Amino acid sequence: MKFRSLMIAVACIAGLMATGAEAKTYKFATNTTADVGPGALIGEFVEAVDERTDGRVKIKVFANGVLGSQEDYLQQIQKGVVDLGLVNSATLENIIPEFSVVNLPYVFRTLDEYGKVMSNPEIQDMLFESAESHNFVPLGFFSNGFRSLTLTKPVNTMADLKGMKIRTLSSQTYVDMYTAFGAVPTPMAFGDVFPALQQGVIDGAGGSLSGLYDLNYGQAAKYAALTEHTRLTDFVVVSDKFRESLSPEDMAIVQEELMKVSLKSLEFIDSQFARSAELGAEKFGVTIVEIDKVPFMEAVQPMYQEAAEDPKKRALLEAIFAIEGRQL
Repeated sequence: MKFRSLMIAVACIAGLMATGAEAKTYKFATNTTADVGPGALIGEFVEAVDERTDGRVKIKVFANGVLGSQEDYLQQIQKGVVDLGLVNSATLENIIPEFSVVNLPYVFRTLDEYGKVMSNPEIQDMLFESAESHNFVPLGFFSNGFRSLTLTKPVNTMADLKGMKIRTLSSQTYVDMYTAFGAVPTPMAFGDVFPALQQGVIDGAGGSLSGLYDLNYGQAAKYAALTEHTRLTDFVVVSDKFRESLSPEDMAIVQEELMKVSLKSLEFIDSQFARSAELGAEKFGVTIVEIDKVPFMEAVQPMYQEAAEDPKKRALLEAIFAIEGRQL
């Protein structure tokens, strides 16, 4: 009995040592805050993966751009130095042109349309498979709400935007869109937006109006126009090295948990961002104007025609429109 007990104890210790050896901590890079919007969902995902894999897959989140800009850490993901990261569709279109389709203005007119499209397996395959040749793969998506305009001057119609310098992401789609609106697109790093608004370097910025409160933009910009011109999507991308290092079972858990938070993001992000916009208006006295979107939609029609000239973009756009019941 003593010998058997000893052997059981040795086996248990060996099992624990093996588990410890197999366990690894992976790096997740994001330029968002840890407790708001996508950051909160990333936290849920990390905890669920840790629990379901019994600690074999531990993920440490580096928030607030600690590992650099999205462009910076995406390169590190491609090299296998960083394992996971949150990279938006505007950044990805600079590498994979097809992603520009989901950045087209008013391609998603409602949250319902967006949810149906982004959760559709055919759309996911078209987007996700296009990244495989670039040493990373998107495995999930986070809704990032509708993007509107935060402004230092009042804007009541599209004509009021003429000549105004509007901060934009480094995306040709966004540059073309603001040009079509009559504004002067001004690409600028995310971290430079607040001082640029304060100092009058720019007249406004495109983005979620949650920034009025969450990023204190309401201190420097007292106006906002509810254009809802695009829905930026944050994709959770992973390195090839990360995928290869996980067992099939653990990889399946990662994918399942990512899809859970992806679907949760649809309502979660919009409601959270809407509340932050309200708080920003209340706290900083920001005037939010509901603006006629028809002129904006008409102004960007040539962008659809241009996208349709590329076979890959056309296929994706037609698939999206089929889900939405629209004609190209």
